[in-house]
Amino acid sequence: MGILNRIVERRVAPAPTSGFAEAFAQQGPTWSGATVTQDSALTLSAVYTSVSLIADAVSSLPVDVVRTVGQTRKPATGPVWLNSPNPFDTPFDFWQKVMTSLLMDGNAFVRVIRSSQGKVVALMPLDPRTVRVELTEDQSGVLYKFGDTTLSARDVVHVKGFAQASSLRGLSPLESARQTIGAGLATQEFGARFFRQGTTMSGVIEHPGNPKPGEVAILARMLKKSHAGTKNSHAVGVLTGGASWKSISVTPEQAQFLETQRFNRLAIAGIFRVPAYMLDPTTASSWGSGVEEQHSWFVQQTLTPWLIRIEQAFSALLPNGQSLQFNVNARLRVKTSERYQAYRTAIEAGFMSVDEVRALEDREPLPGGRGRGHGSSGPGVSGTTDPATAG
Repeated sequence: MGILNRIVERRVAPAPTSGFAEAFAQQGPTWSGATVTQDSALTLSAVYTSVSLIADAVSSLPVDVVRTVGQTRKPATGPVWLNSPNPFDTPFDFWQKVMTSLLMDGNAFVRVIRSSQGKVVALMPLDPRTVRVELTEDQSGVLYKFGDTTLSARDVVHVKGFAQASSLRGLSPLESARQTIGAGLATQEFGARFFRQGTTMSGVIEHPGNPKPGEVAILARMLKKSHAGTKNSHAVGVLTGGASWKSISVTPEQAQFLETQRFNRLAIAGIFRVPAYMLDPTTASSWGSGVEEQHSWFVQQTLTPWLIRIEQAFSALLPNGQSLQFNVNARLRVKTSERYQAYRTAIEAGFMSVDEVRALEDREPLPGGRGRGHGSSGPGVSGTTDPATAG
């Protein structure tokens, strides 16, 4: 555990940024004028909602270890790190960091801490912005460098998002969508400044005479003091000395401000493959009318590709024949009456027993092995007795 203690001590010092992170930050402003970084992108509500929605959904799923025997998969005892990844993170925190890294950077890097016997004792998520991926000298493998540390592929779990064939890293969704996110940030700033500065009064003061420079400054200062800002919005303006107000601003309606915000929000939902109705309540779901069907779309189209990437990457830490598996059934549970009817059908068809059903409902097996049998003759099937509560 010596190496783990050293890592714990070094966490107080921030790691230097890598060339990749600097290159992302130094691309400059987007066409809208807004500068997009991973930190600034999270200030946009559509990005924050999309990232947190997917990350929380994945992190809340139960994680199992299964062992393949012939054509079937059987439960296996999971490793210690599955329930205690490291001293700083609960399993939920750990998977959330992995998913957030993937959604923001397109890559998740997890350092593997091993004991002197080579057993995995802890997994430490790394900030993907600090990690460089390089080929080895003979180009037969990769090395991971961050700060003054270089690790081999054996000591790092690298989960990549969507990637090009020639790239050692996944593509960052934020970098690929810089212009869309930049437009969203610019629209957000416009809205905030609209309320702060009172742009409903933006314009010029026309004076019929030739006022002195000092009088102009005083008039402008008085107008700003009386009308600028949210608290002074819609106040009655009074101009003296024959001066008149001429508005030259474009109203939010003329600029299609609300429509622009909505369009940008839906575009960002598409980038993260989040159903539009989850970000915009006014948008109707195009995938079925029931909650079950909508959740099914979210699991199949949004979560499943990420889950497969994570499962395949982390299964490399398990013994041969074992693999990691997220239990998506926990996300797809329907209302109680429909679930119980599905259980009854499964028992009557003979491919599930009452004890297997009770296990899915987090209940103990029936005493005396009464729930092990399959088929319509099993307990809890006849009459109105519910199979999950039989006994």
